[in-house]
Amino acid sequence: MSWSCLIVSGVAVAAPEEKTQLQPLPSELRYTSSLTNYKGYTDQAVQSWRGANDRVGQVGGWRAYAKEIAEQPASNAQPAADPHAGHHKGTQR
Repeated sequence: MSWSCLIVSGVAVAAPEEKTQLQPLPSELRYTSSLTNYKGYTDQAVQSWRGANDRVGQVGGWRAYAKEIAEQPASNAQPAADPHAGHHKGTQR
């Protein structure tokens, strides 16, 4: 008897039973939002622009910030590799 005859005649063909054990589902699902610790924007206190400019002058202005950068020790970073080293430079190999 062919499969089509079995299907048409209404005979059910059962798949062999699997002997694998299914893992039980967890009893409690937990969800933690990535926005739990989010702090929204808050306005900062407004200060006098003259007072802000005077404060920058007391610190030394932009030159003080430039001096801080210049005084930092040089890092031991290796120079960047040539990003075009693997290119054929327009020629075929």
